[in-house]
Amino acid sequence: MAEVIDLDGKKRQHEKDRREKAKKRAVAVAGALTCGLCPHRCAHCGLPIKDQVNLPAELNFPLCGICLEEYQAYKRKENGEKGREAFWHTEQWFATWRTWLEYMRTSDEFRRSPAFLKLIHDNKI
Repeated sequence: MAEVIDLDGKKRQHEKDRREKAKKRAVAVAGALTCGLCPHRCAHCGLPIKDQVNLPAELNFPLCGICLEEYQAYKRKENGEKGREAFWHTEQWFATWRTWLEYMRTSDEFRRSPAFLKLIHDNKI
């Protein structure tokens, strides 16, 4: 005779697995959006910041001295100053900085959103 399949048990296990997977996803999302905000590490390159640098008011994340110099070069180019300061200051370099800054801005907006705050609260992250 065939075994009786416990459908309620299978359903409970499926729900438990689904909740555990959702929790792991929530932790991953929260981690990805909070990583890089440590005040002792550069948000751009990830290296430890040994000496504090004075950051422009528009930046709400830490940069090391070298990345700050690159950011300032990016801003000069963005403001229309001609000429490259370094051979690697190409259009691709400029686009990399532009898209990274946009990513940082939109990540900050999401971190302040009700949805993200609910994610953190509901998952006790």
